[in-house]
Order: sequence, then C-alpha cells, then structure tokens
Amino acid sequence: MNRTVRRVLLAALVALGAATVYDGSRLVIAQRENAAIEAAGPEAFDDARPRVAFAAAWRAAAQGEDLRALTAYRRIAQAGDPALRLAASYNSANVHLREALRMRDAGGASGTTQSLPLIELAKQGYRDVLRADPEHWDAKYNLERALRLAPEDDEPEQALGAPPPAERAVTTMRGFTLGLP
Repeated sequence: MNRTVRRVLLAALVALGAATVYDGSRLVIAQRENAAIEAAGPEAFDDARPRVAFAAAWRAAAQGEDLRALTAYRRIAQAGDPALRLAASYNSANVHLREALRMRDAGGASGTTQSLPLIELAKQGYRDVLRADPEHWDAKYNLERALRLAPEDDEPEQALGAPPPAERAVTTMRGFTLGLP
C-alpha cells in the first residue's frame, strides 16, 4: 500500500474515533438529563439545566398542575436559551388559554366573565412569541382562537366623562335664501 493511502486511512480512522467519542459523550449527557427529568419536579429549577426544568414543567401542565407549570415556565423564560424562552412563553400562553376554556365551559355566564383575564394573558403571551418569531404558526393560530373568544375593539377606548359637544349647524349659520320659493 502506498504511504499516502495509509495516511488518509489513518486520518479517517482518527476522525471516526473522535466522532464516536463526541457522540458517546452527548449520549451520556442526554441520559443524565432524561434521568433528571424523571426525578425532578418543576419547582426544582436549575439554571445550568433549563431543559430539564422545561420538560418537568411540560409534564406538570399535562397533569393539570397549571400553577406549578406556569411558575416553571416563567423562570425558564428568564433563562438564557432563546429557543427555550420562546417555547416557555408559548406553552405558558397555552396553559392560560386552556384554563380559560375550562372555566368558560364549566361556569356558564360567570365562567365567561372570569375567563377573560386568562384569555388576555394568553393573547399577550402569543403576541410576545410572535414579536420574537413572526413565523410561529402555532402562536398565530392560537392568537386567532383567543381573539375569537374575546374580540378586541378597533377603536381606542374614550375616557369616561361628558361627550364632546356636537356642532349645531342650523343655529350657528346665518340664514339667507338662495331665491328659491
């Protein structure tokens, strides 16, 4: 065999070995995070592992523990990773909307009134997500759904008080005729 071929094969073997070591280390890290997700609750937030807290918050939300999930999502949204912050904001808006829908279905007219603040929080959360990522289709869809539940006025609200004076054209104009009968 030629010397250059040996060197190329040796370089390829070293590169494959390095890739194997890298993949193995990533596998060990993933296994540790999965074990931490299984063991941790959403209140066990660790700044070094926000993905673990995110998964625990998601699990809490799926089990109906909305307050614990929202608390964890809020802490995650203040953490470093932008993609994780975006996902935490979106998921917390989903929790608000889901709770508003549950209240609306369970409470009749009073449930509709009580669900409005939660719908507003959900709309604000979806808008925050869309400010960060305008192409986030799920946030667009859910914002539209929330807007159908609680439509917004296009006109700004006027302050309470006396209405503005109306002009009275008939009494303020000088009278004159155009010569018509």
